[in-house]
Amino acid sequence: MGSLPRGPGERPSILYVDAFDSFANNITGLLEQRLGAQVTLVHIDDSRVDKNLDQLLSAVDAVVVGPGPGHPANPRDVGFINKLWALNDAHVLPVLGICLGFQSLCLNHGAEVKRLQSPRHGIVTKASHGGADMFAGLGELEATQYHSLHADIGRAADGDAVCWEPTDQCPSLRPLAWDVDDETNGPILMAVRHTTKPFWGVQFHPESICTSEAGAELIGNWWTRAREWLLQRGRSRADVPLSKWLPPSSSPWAATTDQENPPKALEASHLAQELRSIAGPDDVFLRWARYPAAGITPTALLDALGYSGEEVIVLDSQGHETGRFDILGLVVPGQTMKVTYKVSDRTLRYGAFSTRLGSIDKVWPMLQEALDLHVPRNLNPEAQAGSESPKRGAMDRFVAGHLPEDTPFWGGFMGYISYEAGLETIDVAPHTTGSAPDLNFAFIHRSIVIDRATSHVYVQSLLPNDWNWILSVGSTVDSMVASQQPPLPSPLLDTLTPILTHATTTRPTGTTYRAKVNQCQTHLCAGDSYELCLTDSSTITLPTISPPKSATFPWRWYQHLRLHNPAPHGAYLHLSSTHVVSSSPERFLQWTREGVCEFRPIKGTVQKRGLVGGRVEAERILGSAKERAENLMIVDLIRHDLGGVVGAGNVWVSQLMEVEEFERVWHLVSVVAGRLRKGPGVTAGTTGTGTVKGPRGTDVLRRSLPPGSMTGAPKKRSCEILKEIEGRPRGVYSGVLGYMDVGGGGDFSVVIRTAVREREGDVEVWRVGAGGAVTVQSTEEGEFLEMETKASSVLDALFKGVAPS
Repeated sequence: MGSLPRGPGERPSILYVDAFDSFANNITGLLEQRLGAQVTLVHIDDSRVDKNLDQLLSAVDAVVVGPGPGHPANPRDVGFINKLWALNDAHVLPVLGICLGFQSLCLNHGAEVKRLQSPRHGIVTKASHGGADMFAGLGELEATQYHSLHADIGRAADGDAVCWEPTDQCPSLRPLAWDVDDETNGPILMAVRHTTKPFWGVQFHPESICTSEAGAELIGNWWTRAREWLLQRGRSRADVPLSKWLPPSSSPWAATTDQENPPKALEASHLAQELRSIAGPDDVFLRWARYPAAGITPTALLDALGYSGEEVIVLDSQGHETGRFDILGLVVPGQTMKVTYKVSDRTLRYGAFSTRLGSIDKVWPMLQEALDLHVPRNLNPEAQAGSESPKRGAMDRFVAGHLPEDTPFWGGFMGYISYEAGLETIDVAPHTTGSAPDLNFAFIHRSIVIDRATSHVYVQSLLPNDWNWILSVGSTVDSMVASQQPPLPSPLLDTLTPILTHATTTRPTGTTYRAKVNQCQTHLCAGDSYELCLTDSSTITLPTISPPKSATFPWRWYQHLRLHNPAPHGAYLHLSSTHVVSSSPERFLQWTREGVCEFRPIKGTVQKRGLVGGRVEAERILGSAKERAENLMIVDLIRHDLGGVVGAGNVWVSQLMEVEEFERVWHLVSVVAGRLRKGPGVTAGTTGTGTVKGPRGTDVLRRSLPPGSMTGAPKKRSCEILKEIEGRPRGVYSGVLGYMDVGGGGDFSVVIRTAVREREGDVEVWRVGAGGAVTVQSTEEGEFLEMETKASSVLDALFKGVAPS
């Protein structure tokens, strides 16, 4: 015997049908939080659902059909959804359609689904309703719209008043809400209720961060009406677990699985074992020392240490007000293990080893396992004094029982993940990439962290018996401070000018880029995407550079870039024959050792040059509907990505569309945050042998690639469209660059405002990518100028004081 839904102590069971949208986790989270529901997610093309639909529906109380790209008349875009509207009386149950689901409901009951004259993507307007049915008791409803199509039921208005009764064309659909504020499109149907069956639909998105609280109340009202129908019909769900028809793997992590038990890492991977052997057989111990370092910059320190041409990774806050730490990861020749992966052949390489993998998905648990095996152990001072071997000596006892808790990085992986590697994570076949690896990391044992807030330098090593190196670096720091002045800057222009004066720069043409914008808008108007982040690249071709200048040129060029275009997420990377010089303003993802995650997406840019009125004028421009819509769509997408790992109830927006100032531009910035787990994560004092329950920062990282601010939404379909329009790989550009810390934290920037070196025969080519989010409100000229502005912020800085040919 089944039981009535929502009996004492019982949660409603809801099947969520996902049409491969990028807001699904926001909706399932709303259902869980508002209704206390147990939500199971399936995709529209799930053959098991199609085959066992009647049995599956008998085991749930209701169905929610979500948004998605495409047209409801296209079988590829709706899958088995149409079968829901044709259920016989014995199997019918409450169904709520949202956006595409709403359009499908209307199309199957007599409506025509047409293109809007002006699509509504990221637009927030008032939904006018009469307080009927699921709108009962609701006040004013500000509703976020993401749609290019609308349902035409044959009559929108009677005179000056909108229609609230079923039409001759759609006699079984009763209108419940309209958008009457759109002069271009006229009244747009926003909600309906079937007159005899328990089918409801809304065109707008009740889960959006910019939809008012009445959107959540609407969901509660819908369930009240749905439950009333179930009780009146005496329908009870079958006492059969859904797993009989759907294996647990078919449901999203946050919706149906125990969040305390994410997928496990591969057991004792060879990569992790090889890395662990470098640190020696004893427990991992972080040796470190702190030195006063007022006024020291990472570039000056590396020059003083003689690292101008060696492999190194520098994460440089460049003195920006939002940056605090500079992190230097030093590659030790013959000892540091580099880990690379290429999407073209799916080969993982590390040290002297290589192995073919079936998917990039197998890489992440290997990296996490290696990190777990290197969690530094806090040594007990008393045990240290009596039992530690003499080889650790007095210096080990000096730091015994302590870890530098203030520094975000103690060692671990530093490097980048390309855009194409991100495409593989969402099952989009990428273009064949160039010579640079798509995943390029070094496991850093020796690191230097500069704390700009306290004016201290931390010199750290995970290697045994490494005090000589620590003290040597400390001596250099002391000498720099004692000199009372920073070392004289290198004569950058003397080094760069002879090379850059012979450089050739090629930039995208306005004609070509405008045509690509037009292609994007064709897809947007067809309902294939809400927003497409189109990019292109400029190339800088340099003459062959002979040693020794060839070794130091990229480093000197980075110093020149940071001098003229400082940004809070600057970076220099020389690793595995790849060079990256970056002045990125955008944080992709940071997670702390305590388990707090933060995304800082940027969408909306105004160039300072020529702008009269400063911040006031920037806020006026960036406060336009177009700019806010771009940012809103990415905020909702990131909420979905993060909520899919930590659960929507653990996600919040701490800053929504605020204007921030940078060296050359103003940006519109939002902050989306979340909590990985309750309480501390990998805490100081643990060894690398235990397990940590719950999702990890690396899980958020892999589930959020490629960066939403570089794709558009829905992410998968948008990436497929952009791949065809752009016609070439993006490579490192549009990927992410940063670190994963052995202590449990991590931080990655979006690789924008960046130059990446490639080799093409005997010449050296650097590529500078740039672009912008194309929406239906974009103009071809406006998008071209935005791309030019972003490219110029890098190119102008790289060539400052130089006259290229």
